[in-house]
Amino acid sequence: MEEKSNTHKERSDSHEVILDLNFVPQWARKPPGESHYSRKEYEPKTERNERRGGRRDDRREDRPRRPRRDSGEDRGERRPRPDPARELPVGVSFLPEQKRLASLVRQIHHSRRAYPLMDLANLLIQDAEGYLVKLEVDKTSDLQLFQCRCCKAVCMSEEAVRQHIMGRHLADFYSEDVIEGEAPSGSFPGVARCRKTGILLGPPNHHSYIEKLTELHQSRFPHLSLDEVKQQVEVVRDEELIEQWREESRRQTMYRSRRDTEAEPLNRRQVELAFARDIEKHYEPVHRAIVPSKVAQQLEDRDLVHTIHQVWIKESRFPLSMSFSMRAAFRHMHLHLFKAGKVNFVTHIKPHPVAPEDTVPNIAEVLMFLKENPGSTRMHVLEVLHPSLDPKSLEAKEALKPLSWLIERGHIIEFFNGTLAIPIGRRRNHGK
Repeated sequence: MEEKSNTHKERSDSHEVILDLNFVPQWARKPPGESHYSRKEYEPKTERNERRGGRRDDRREDRPRRPRRDSGEDRGERRPRPDPARELPVGVSFLPEQKRLASLVRQIHHSRRAYPLMDLANLLIQDAEGYLVKLEVDKTSDLQLFQCRCCKAVCMSEEAVRQHIMGRHLADFYSEDVIEGEAPSGSFPGVARCRKTGILLGPPNHHSYIEKLTELHQSRFPHLSLDEVKQQVEVVRDEELIEQWREESRRQTMYRSRRDTEAEPLNRRQVELAFARDIEKHYEPVHRAIVPSKVAQQLEDRDLVHTIHQVWIKESRFPLSMSFSMRAAFRHMHLHLFKAGKVNFVTHIKPHPVAPEDTVPNIAEVLMFLKENPGSTRMHVLEVLHPSLDPKSLEAKEALKPLSWLIERGHIIEFFNGTLAIPIGRRRNHGK
């Protein structure tokens, strides 16, 4: 029963991730899709144009341009452009994600065909969850990275990683309970509100305001400074909003430890202090880190994201580091690599050359035909060697058995597109 359940689990896992192994020819390949690390606020304009095809939409060329407004015209305060992202002394490479890699291996085993290594690597690089990002700090640099143990995110300062853990992972260790209480009493001329989220923080003169502001900073904007968060806050003089804040303040959120369910509930400030005492357990300083792709795409440090983005663009055109990693992984998983021309292929069946004269006549006939007609398909072999047979008949299936036997033994290679070829290699001289 255990063996059957394991088999069923393996089959169900194999259906979780299905990757398309029907590759198109080199000339017909599409350019890389939308970058997983696209951040328009710091991505160079020329690079964005290049991804769009290097030219503007033709339909917009004939449109008259609107006259620019006079610089003195009141247009409101413009947001300053952020400084360009800086280059970091961090090496970036890519590794295959294990579930995606296992899916590839299963499909290669099942098909018994040979696939181009670079195309397999490109398949994972273009998959938003198909790879891991490996970061290595240059040994000559003083830069230190800090990695979260909970989600493997990486930050460039200890303060940033602590804010990340406090904002993203507090709920992993504490559950929330909402308790009804008394509404705040007194007269309040206005209520502070976050412009971006619409969250009410309370009147600036109320004792809970600082606590709410700190909570907003840590939960929603850990990548910004506290002063930058304050700039997003406005004071609104509106009786309805003040009344809404009073009603919201009646509901107080308390926190209970998920590990110690008997412990007393804590308010937000208490739980932050308690969590801060143990927060060092949840991160570590590193010079080398491996980050899941989804986490890497959502890193809060724009310089790190920019560094990864630049390498991803190159890798999506020519996945060199990914192919090297996959080559080692395939060998470990008992797949075989061989070269045909200048292209590296991977297959489940080890190529094993055999001379036609060392085989029986029906086998030799197929070998001789493919030796003279490399690149033929099964259908072509059937049409030439057995022209009178209906391709859908049982006789045709029987006639192709020698070909199937040769493929199973590695004496003939069947490629991903159905073409066939004889492996080239040295034969052992059995006469000596």
